[in-house]
Amino acid sequence: MRYRLPEPYYFEQGSIGIVLLHAYTGSANDVRMLGRSLEKQNWSVLAPNFAGHATFEPLDILNGGNVTLWWQTTVTAIQQLSKAHKKPIFVFGLSLGGLFALRALELLPEVVGGGVFSTPLLEGVPASLTPLFQQYAQKVYQATAVTEALQMAKLAQIRQQLPQQLAQIQQFGQLVQTDLNQIGPKPVFIGQGGHDQVIDPNQAKQLQQRLTDLGSPVDYHWYAEAGHVITVDTAHHQLEADVTAFIKRFENKKEVLI
Repeated sequence: MRYRLPEPYYFEQGSIGIVLLHAYTGSANDVRMLGRSLEKQNWSVLAPNFAGHATFEPLDILNGGNVTLWWQTTVTAIQQLSKAHKKPIFVFGLSLGGLFALRALELLPEVVGGGVFSTPLLEGVPASLTPLFQQYAQKVYQATAVTEALQMAKLAQIRQQLPQQLAQIQQFGQLVQTDLNQIGPKPVFIGQGGHDQVIDPNQAKQLQQRLTDLGSPVDYHWYAEAGHVITVDTAHHQLEADVTAFIKRFENKKEVLI
């Protein structure tokens, strides 16, 4: 069986620009259905692949990717929309992507709003990521017919290298958390599934309270039956409707977007 690698996409439409950022070990496919939904609103949607992702080799994430490169990918995507004269610009991210969306809200003035879906911020990198990465790697190697001996060697290499990258993500998340006050009056969307199997879903409510206390308008949504990847599970239609309403609510509110 031949597999097709997930590709980044840019759906160019109207003047509003939206960047969508995917999850750890994921790809732009994580947010493709959401992107298509937003495109139907005549909005321009850009979803990159983070360095090291969207390959048939899980070790690429550890060897070819890091927090610095992923942040640069985020900045480059926003700059691309800005150079194309897209305005206003919103940035949303799933899980790991949410950390970079929040950082963009903190640091980049051209970003006027955005949000997070299932993002592990306040409690840091969940312990479940280690076994989940191993399971992900095993599935990829099995699907691509890697021999058992080579698979064992690769998995051992992953066990050795993964802790360092997770520590880098943890440090980045702490930096984002420290600077939440820099988001200011920019509106923030928070979406969280009640059956999240990766992070503690209660973090989302705590993040809502933290941002509200800091003066940021928060649009909070709880999807009771949804899991971690709410952009593709049974809640995705409701999520798409809620994100659309969020953008429409704030696209012309100059008092918020200044």
